[in-house]
Amino acid sequence: MPTFTSLKDWFSSNPDPDSSPIPPIRLEAALAPADEPFRPVRQSDGFASRVLIVVGIVTFVGLLLVFLWASRSILLLGFGVVLMAVLLRAVGKLICKISSRIPMKAAVGIATVLLLGAMVGFGMLAAPRISEQMNSLTAEIPASIQKIKDQLNATQWGQVVLKQLEEDMPSPSLSRVTGIVGGTLGVITNTVVILVAGLFLALDPGLYIRGFARLFPVSRRQRAREVVASVADRLESWLLGQFIAMFAVGVLTWVGLAALGMPLAMVLAVIAFVFDFVPFIGPLVAAVPAVLLAVLQGPQMVLYVALVYLAVQQIESYLVVPLVQQRTVSVPPTLLLLTALLGGVLFGLPGTIIAMPALVVLITLIKELYVKDTLGDHTEEAK
Repeated sequence: MPTFTSLKDWFSSNPDPDSSPIPPIRLEAALAPADEPFRPVRQSDGFASRVLIVVGIVTFVGLLLVFLWASRSILLLGFGVVLMAVLLRAVGKLICKISSRIPMKAAVGIATVLLLGAMVGFGMLAAPRISEQMNSLTAEIPASIQKIKDQLNATQWGQVVLKQLEEDMPSPSLSRVTGIVGGTLGVITNTVVILVAGLFLALDPGLYIRGFARLFPVSRRQRAREVVASVADRLESWLLGQFIAMFAVGVLTWVGLAALGMPLAMVLAVIAFVFDFVPFIGPLVAAVPAVLLAVLQGPQMVLYVALVYLAVQQIESYLVVPLVQQRTVSVPPTLLLLTALLGGVLFGLPGTIIAMPALVVLITLIKELYVKDTLGDHTEEAK
């Protein structure tokens, strides 16, 4: 059978359609230009291109995850810088409300001076007393530990527990001491970086927000700036509420321990104030020195101290936090627990510390980008 490149050639050679059978014609051949030969479309070409696209996306995501994991310490440090900048801006806004004539940059500078002055002033006034109590605490805790060991040695099961603890406890070595010194220097360095970089970010956040917005199409840049502003407002509200809760915990702890006549009540209250920033495990860690110190006072004092810390946590959970969250940011407890566990597994203690602000940011992004922009839900519950 002769080969035809178009219908025109076929009809010219077969003037009578009934004189010969019509060969099967594919749609591609019917639509092909008359001056071009028919080239059948191979289905494998489209499949291969899709496979290459999928492989490229998977490779890019994998490399991105590896990069994020390798730079996790820098990311945590950057998040700390953002929190410090939000804190300085929040104090600066309060100063601007008090005096509207003060510009925002000057208010941020005043806030920085006030915070540093508060820390220095507290150190000058309370440092001698706290230092004295800390020395007593470090001297008395070993005696408490030794007393616990003696009580455990009096029983058979206690001897088994002590033996297991001694086997699991690493012996002091030069490498361990070097690691502790290096870790301490790292904490000091990171703290200085957070303070300095946070100050620069708080002085001119618009510079960084505009640069971030330029990564998006022109039509979406205004929305990107709105989302960033919403995240900053939520973080500011959360920091305010968290500080109120921490302050309440510190004051209640000091009042309870002072009422019991516990020594070093101020130091223990400061420890409770600081560690309350860490969700879930922070209050437990803060109670350990108090319980160890109470061992020297007798088992009855241990019970009373434990009840004080338990009562403080109940007051915080069921009275202080609900009242604060009515005016600030509400964080679901279950999500907070899961986020703290995930942060601890991935990043250790720093991941647990930033679990709550990271969850606030995540919830805000979901509400702004998915609930509002994707689902179109702009009701009051979605705000």
